[in-house]
Amino acid sequence: MQRNFRATCQRQPLLRAPARLSRPSRNSNSKTPTAFASSKATPAKAMPAITRLELYDDPHSEYSAKVKVAMHAKGLCWATLPVPCGGTRSPDFLAINPLGKIPVLCVTFDDGRRESVFESEVILELLEELFPQPPLLPAEPLARSKARLISRYHDLYLEPALRRLYGMVAPSGGHSKQEVQEAVAAFTARLSELESLLPPDRTLALTDDNQLTLADCGYPALFLYTELLLPVLLGRCGRPSDGCSEQQQVLPPRLRRWRTALWGHPAVQAVLAELRPAAEEWLAGRSRS
Repeated sequence: MQRNFRATCQRQPLLRAPARLSRPSRNSNSKTPTAFASSKATPAKAMPAITRLELYDDPHSEYSAKVKVAMHAKGLCWATLPVPCGGTRSPDFLAINPLGKIPVLCVTFDDGRRESVFESEVILELLEELFPQPPLLPAEPLARSKARLISRYHDLYLEPALRRLYGMVAPSGGHSKQEVQEAVAAFTARLSELESLLPPDRTLALTDDNQLTLADCGYPALFLYTELLLPVLLGRCGRPSDGCSEQQQVLPPRLRRWRTALWGHPAVQAVLAELRPAAEEWLAGRSRS
């Protein structure tokens, strides 16, 4: 159940400005560098209250799903905005996000200011700072770095390998059996790399207490598209097209356990309820083209 957004905002502590650091001593006679010392912190200016969150997204998008998993996990309410006519490369949308990508989170403050934030990883970090409870990052610094690593692995390595498979779904694409096999092999190699990054004794990415972290948010959509795409592509290469057996063959045991835990989480279920029909519709259309 989502909590009232305005009440959620009011319960969150305001961000604090970091203390300034004094410059090191420039005494040329000193043989050892003077350590940095924290000067007296300047009082932070109170941030205006947030009155509204809005999200430009696409129901098919992995990266939109990643943001929505985090927002559901934090119990936030938001409004979905349609992409302007003409798509993400239209002048109207480029005025919102010059990169021409979704998702875009629009934040409205009670002083009337409205800011747009883009890139899913940046959006998640902002949400964690604005709404720290429940946390998506562990308290311990090394564990936080691990969560960020697994999240970035999705964006930089695994999702691009999956994206390569999207263009091979359409029979009219002209890809040879060998090209498809090589692309699938490259993707499965990335899956094995991912498994090596995960602690072996957890159910979620880093936890086993049903508490999502930043490391989890990008993977529900990726596992869904893996389930949908690989039976089609491997079947085209002469292998069985049964979805369950292909998942068993492709996902290593630790990733299968993680996927099961993810799909049992309420925040993930809310996102998959929208994403799965959209992804299945997209796949059916591509398979006929």
